[in-house]
Amino acid sequence: MFPMITRRLGLLAVVAIVSISSSLASDVWVVREDGVGPVKIGMTLPQLNTVLHEKFSMPDNKDEQGCFYVDPAKHAHILFMIVRGRLARIDVDGTGVPTAEGIQVGDSEKRARQVYGPRMKVAPHAYTGPEGHYLTIRSSNGQYGIRFETDEGKIKAFYAGRFEAIQYIEGCE
Repeated sequence: MFPMITRRLGLLAVVAIVSISSSLASDVWVVREDGVGPVKIGMTLPQLNTVLHEKFSMPDNKDEQGCFYVDPAKHAHILFMIVRGRLARIDVDGTGVPTAEGIQVGDSEKRARQVYGPRMKVAPHAYTGPEGHYLTIRSSNGQYGIRFETDEGKIKAFYAGRFEAIQYIEGCE
């Protein structure tokens, strides 16, 4: 009788671990050219608040309202750039947030070039000198894109969103 109970408890433990693992895995957002997780480029602050259960608001300073960042509480290494009241860009500055193609901060420039192939355009980085690059992919409709920043052969950060917004090299500045 006890071996049967032990087996059932063991099976329940396995099911619980798999359920928890699946739940945690679904919390990992994947960055696309037009969004991340449930978030879509072009959303307003109220739409972001609804989708993310957040309380983002416009800055009080009128000079900052044209372009500013909000930081989602439950997603480390992600910032949202808001331009003229709408989400324009998603910034990623740490590991654990991959693109739909599986590239993330810390990966090699070589791997990113292999994954994206000839769609990727390479340009010198504005600040890092010859060791750094911008690796840019434009969506097929031309509206969106992803831009990786590299230094010494490694991806240090990347952005996804409206093609114009991923060209900004100093955030909102």
